[in-house]
Amino acid sequence: MEVYKHFSHPHNLSFHKSLEGAQLTCTGCKFPCTGTPVYSCRRCKFFLHDQCFDAARSLIHPSHPAHPLSLFPSSTYTAGSFICNSCNQTGSGLCFCCSICEFDLHVHCAYKDLKPKSDKSIDPPKQLQLKAHPSHPLLYLPNPPYADDIVCTCDVCGMVCEGELYNCGVCGYDAHVGCCNLPETVRREDHEHALSLLHVNPHETFECDVCRGGVAQKHCMYYCMSGCDYGMHVQCVSAKVTEKAPMDAMAFQVEMFKLQNQMKIHQMMIDTKLMGISGLHHNRYYRY
Repeated sequence: MEVYKHFSHPHNLSFHKSLEGAQLTCTGCKFPCTGTPVYSCRRCKFFLHDQCFDAARSLIHPSHPAHPLSLFPSSTYTAGSFICNSCNQTGSGLCFCCSICEFDLHVHCAYKDLKPKSDKSIDPPKQLQLKAHPSHPLLYLPNPPYADDIVCTCDVCGMVCEGELYNCGVCGYDAHVGCCNLPETVRREDHEHALSLLHVNPHETFECDVCRGGVAQKHCMYYCMSGCDYGMHVQCVSAKVTEKAPMDAMAFQVEMFKLQNQMKIHQMMIDTKLMGISGLHHNRYYRY
């Protein structure tokens, strides 16, 4: 059997037109690669789509023409992950990076955005199974399947979904393409332990230790499993810590009540002045 080498892995790789069986995940783009052409190192459970295997080591990208982007096997940051400047989602696999500008792209986003479309363009799988939604498979859609007046939100991170996504036609579960390949563990410079991705969030209420906002139980989150009770939204992994906590629902209602009272008092003062002016004109009329 012919063997192959890839810069991101120390062992020889073998090529297979298709590997069936358990769901396999590409080490490069983190998308499923079961049933597709793949390069593999079985003993390390290392798999690469043929498109990821053939990705250029360097390219000039239209979204960052100032400097060439270099292909790295993983994130160059100590956190072990990066935020893609194309889709704004977290990544941990192959990464096109400009170390000068801290500009990063998923390998599939880099080729997707190239015009004309490259022969090496990596298309997301048409269907996948998500640990956060094990009941049904999710189907790839180029746009949300809802009316224009309905806002589509990602059930993984809670942010608005615009453009391509994965959708469950049975449950109405939606997920960004990038949120379907989040790294299982990440690190932050301000925390000593690795953070694990909770596909099923057990916390009824939890305050994000980065943005201080609440993490909804229906959304995934990153959490320290070392007993620190430290966690965050998936989109806050690379964000800076916010010192001031945002208003919760009760505080917001109190502030709105105060504002409404101030407006009522202000209106009463205006009405009183107008009544005084009206009375003055009325008195002047009867003097004559």
